[in-house]
Amino acid sequence: MAKDKWIAFAKKIDGISDWTGRLFAWLVIPLTILICYEVFTRYVLGAPTIWTFELSNFYSGPLHAGGGLRASAQVHVCIDIFVMRGSKKTAVTLDLISYFVLFFPFIFVILYHGIAYAIDSWATWETSWSTWGPPMYPAKTVIPVTAFLLLIQGISDVIKKVIYLKTGEEI
Repeated sequence: MAKDKWIAFAKKIDGISDWTGRLFAWLVIPLTILICYEVFTRYVLGAPTIWTFELSNFYSGPLHAGGGLRASAQVHVCIDIFVMRGSKKTAVTLDLISYFVLFFPFIFVILYHGIAYAIDSWATWETSWSTWGPPMYPAKTVIPVTAFLLLIQGISDVIKKVIYLKTGEEI
């Protein structure tokens, strides 16, 4: 595959990550309303609810996992203590090593167990432990979905880093 096709492929993945991250980010609105409602009912009316805690967990899980997709497509986080004295190529090389030693193994474990976790939840039509008892399988499905999305974003990052090492061109 030519360099331009790899770049186009990586940019397509970045677009997916950006789009899904933006989509997940909208969960902050109902989550904020829900938490404000709970604070009001608990502290002003003295009547806390059972369902708001669980529903806020259902919103915050995808919000944080999905929000990380957009962040990983848009920004780069680096621990400078290891790379501040080296060159940019040294930093990129260390990033690549980190992807293969830490990121990909971790994501594969989360993906593997997340799929099993979601399948078991769907197979039993799992509900919550509370008296409200909402279905858990949609929330548990978010785990493998976001793990997969993080995996493909990691692939995009590796492509961009390899191209940088080969050409010196930042994407």
